[in-house]
Amino acid sequence: MRDFDITKEGIVIIQWLRDCDPQLGEELYNTIKHKETERENYFVEYHKVNTKDEMVAVLQGLIDKTNEGTIFTLHIVSHGDENRIGVAIDSNEIRWAELFQYTRQLNEIMGNNLLLVLSSCVGGGILSYIEPEKRAPYRAIIGNTREVFMKDAQKGFAAFYENFYDMLDFPNAIKALNGEIDFTEEIQPGREKTQFFIMSAEHSFDEVFNPDRDPAHFEKLVSKLMPPIPQIPQELRIAKAKELLRKKGAELKAHFTFQD
Repeated sequence: MRDFDITKEGIVIIQWLRDCDPQLGEELYNTIKHKETERENYFVEYHKVNTKDEMVAVLQGLIDKTNEGTIFTLHIVSHGDENRIGVAIDSNEIRWAELFQYTRQLNEIMGNNLLLVLSSCVGGGILSYIEPEKRAPYRAIIGNTREVFMKDAQKGFAAFYENFYDMLDFPNAIKALNGEIDFTEEIQPGREKTQFFIMSAEHSFDEVFNPDRDPAHFEKLVSKLMPPIPQIPQELRIAKAKELLRKKGAELKAHFTFQD
């Protein structure tokens, strides 16, 4: 990865909500837009979209206008699940893999400095959509593995950005975010809230190539790709598959993490 001088920094908020929803993205923008006056060459930008086409147009517009030397945090406010974000599942949504096609281009322009913040429910499914043979779609990502109450997002992200300007502020910012969430309140009886997580691209990659992350799933995958042979014990087949997986990961990691 080549070095480059950072000439401009900022925060870009994209809101993709229903008209009946609290307009959290717009509210957040109004709360933090003063940051533009506090640092030289700093910007805060807001986009409201209602459809997938509008979302794609904004993402492509960001790609087209972002010059080398500009880096920003991309904050997306929307609904979501394990497979996608959007306001109407199967009719007005964008899947994680497609979203990453656009964020990957931004991350490449920024020299692997894109910070992606997901103010949506169930962003934990993103690992299933990582394409490890390509460049990373972000430097780091913030999300949640379960449903997020809008009141928690409202208070939490106001606290997150209070003293946040760039990636160096991430650790303290996420502490402030989670500090505003009432974890004594359950999503529903027996289902607890979870903290927002921060995950680097390198950690994402390592989890994709970690056969022990979900041993049962990995064993099923091995059985599907390598039909059982009576002469070879199952534990030996699993061990060989793990060896091959880790070897492939070692081949791809430097490119994915911009270390080539």
